Amino acid sequence: MPRQLFTAEDIRRLARERSETLVLGQGDIITPEATDVAYALGVKVIRGAESGSGFRKETPIVTPSLPPLKVVRGGGVTLESFGEGLAAPGTNVRLKDVVTADDKSPMAAGYMTLDKGEFPWTLTYDEVDVVLEGELVITRGRDQARGLAGDVIFIPKGSSITFGTPSHARFVYVAFPVNWSELK
Repeated sequence: MPRQLFTAEDIRRLARERSETLVLGQGDIITPEATDVAYALGVKVIRGAESGSGFRKETPIVTPSLPPLKVVRGGGVTLESFGEGLAAPGTNVRLKDVVTADDKSPMAAGYMTLDKGEFPWTLTYDEVDVVLEGELVITRGRDQARGLAGDVIFIPKGSSITFGTPSHARFVYVAFPVNWSELK
């Protein structure tokens, strides 16, 4: 097979096409700039090689840098008051974002608690809620979703809803995009 030369522009094209990996043949050449661009754009570059057994062995040349894994211990999270003036009198709403843009994530995640009552909200983002404790009631017009511990509720972007509970609810929310709180 003839040797190929891969340039930075080739890597940019692969990234636009959402190709995650470039496998170089034994004699192929990649320019130093292309190697840098691959690293920056998250394109993995590997060199294919024949092993003694006849199987193709892949040797990484460039591996994109990934953000570190993150574990948030729920018991150590201090929730902050949220939605002042939105909730019905006597309703306590608290939340805390625990995965943010600082984590280089396209999604946000956090904890939220709601004590006896409800509050209205319009979502300019997609959200998934995972109920940890109690009962979470999401109302959108005539539709209502009730979630108990272990249940998952999806709320699509553009929904005008009411978060509610007859007693107490503690849940994890995952929102896309990460800057959900800045969207109008």
